[in-house]
Amino acid sequence: MRRPSWRWAVVTTAIVAAVLFPLYWAVISSFTPESRLFAAPSLVPEALVLDHYRALFDARDFWTPIRNSLIVAGMTTLLSVTLGAGCAYALARLQFPGKAVTLAFVLAVSMFPQISIVSPLYLMLREVGLLNTYPGLVLPYLTFAMPLTIWMLVGFFRQLPAELEEAAFMDGASWFQMMWRVLLPAAMPGLIAAGMFAFMTAWNDYLFAVILTSTTAAKTLPVVVAGFATDVTTERTLMATSGVLAIIPPLLLAFLFQRLIIQGLTSGAVKD
Repeated sequence: MRRPSWRWAVVTTAIVAAVLFPLYWAVISSFTPESRLFAAPSLVPEALVLDHYRALFDARDFWTPIRNSLIVAGMTTLLSVTLGAGCAYALARLQFPGKAVTLAFVLAVSMFPQISIVSPLYLMLREVGLLNTYPGLVLPYLTFAMPLTIWMLVGFFRQLPAELEEAAFMDGASWFQMMWRVLLPAAMPGLIAAGMFAFMTAWNDYLFAVILTSTTAAKTLPVVVAGFATDVTTERTLMATSGVLAIIPPLLLAFLFQRLIIQGLTSGAVKD
């Protein structure tokens, strides 16, 4: 087998460096005094300070958008995986008329552009008093997170052997016992992978959050971070600092569940 040449190693290293450099610069900017950052920028700064982080948490109450994003993304993930697992199991195992059409419709819903439904969603949520609330964000996020979750889990359930369920039923287990004690543990890699996608869908959303929330107590991280750039001024150091903080929860989840995520994606979670 022919080994890759050194040229490919150089090209790969250059691409990885180009992709990671913005993140590196954001981290450096978050620890560099603003006067030094613009007067004498350096890839390896001499002095690092925590002033920008103190400004976020002391003067800007940055804990509130972090809490809002964690709650909204967590609720979206929990509901998407819980409800999506039952729907995916039915589509993967049961036979009923219109099954293929239903699965195609689920996939089509996940492809709808958000802007196409944000106006009617705003009017509906305003009528029922859910603007500036957690349910007012979770319900719209489910319209995109749950179809993707269902689509991923259908492929994963299909590749699980049906003998697992048959053995559980022969041992006297009910349908709920079979799901809870047999099928869901076997499907855990797929559930974790689907849950990670659902979490990122809610965590990164800006369009729904900026339109459906208007109070400081309800805004999520993307809205608050974008608010540091206005027509009058752009607080670049605070944007960099808040951006660094925003990537910490997804990175922690990815590191904690990386084995299950990789296993879920490579053992059927994204198959038809």
